[in-house]
Amino acid sequence: MTSVGAKIDNSVTRQSGPYCFKIQGKLHHLTGPLLPHGNHTPNYAQIYILDTAEQLNVRRLNNRNIDPVVIDNLQTMLLDSHPYIGHYHHAYKLIREKPVEEQEEITIRLHVNLQ
Repeated sequence: MTSVGAKIDNSVTRQSGPYCFKIQGKLHHLTGPLLPHGNHTPNYAQIYILDTAEQLNVRRLNNRNIDPVVIDNLQTMLLDSHPYIGHYHHAYKLIREKPVEEQEEITIRLHVNLQ
């Protein structure tokens, strides 16, 4: 599961005029676990640790209402341009090196400075 975490300034939304979304401080992108629980189908970042053919298969299963050609094209674009795929693979390797009972207790944080 993926969502945005931020301290939201609601004072700007209580006024007339166009909607404004104001974030105060840091913007966080929150992701769920890198390993799927039990026999659940992988989703979101969990898909990146699979081999390319399995990624495509899972994306098609998770999005049955989307044309498979569109999914193929989106996957190609993601694999060519997603800057953090290597980090997901590295994190997966680190998780797998831990004993099974410790794998659920690992937290990974990625800090990006765009300046």
